Amino acid sequence: MLIERELTESDLPRLALIDRSELVEECYRVENGELVLYPARFDMRGWPEGEAEENAQVLEKCWRSGGWLHGLFDGDLLVAAVVVDNRVIHNQGLKMRQLKFLHISRAWRGQGLGGRLFALACEHGREVGAGALYVSATESRNTVEFYQRQGCRLVDHPNPELIDQEPKDIHLYCPLT
Repeated sequence: MLIERELTESDLPRLALIDRSELVEECYRVENGELVLYPARFDMRGWPEGEAEENAQVLEKCWRSGGWLHGLFDGDLLVAAVVVDNRVIHNQGLKMRQLKFLHISRAWRGQGLGGRLFALACEHGREVGAGALYVSATESRNTVEFYQRQGCRLVDHPNPELIDQEPKDIHLYCPLT
């Protein structure tokens, strides 16, 4: 049975233990304001070198500044987590909060955990007065289509700071009203 709870500072190192392995065979890019699917093949095994450590620093900063971090545990093992940043992003005429992190360990996918955590992130966004969640999603087909199923749409003009950080990401938003 999974235990669901907010994450504490001592949980932050556990985020790197989430198994994000995935075989990616198709990706999206944005051309003229439209999503275009193209073939791409890479076998994502764990975290790219240095990314887990970089993520830990970013998420610790997010936690310290009042961000919302929530996880699902199988015993002591963190198997899924979602993070919403406290910083307000103005886009699409809305005050948004960034969905900073949403990962489900490979063995736990396909059970609705991603949808559950995304719904909780939306609920948190509403509680703090956000008009939408801003999502900078990896370009893999599975990821983009997951967010589309949750009600996300392409932003008209991606946030310049976030596009600089992840130029290949697909920038989406999910209205909360």
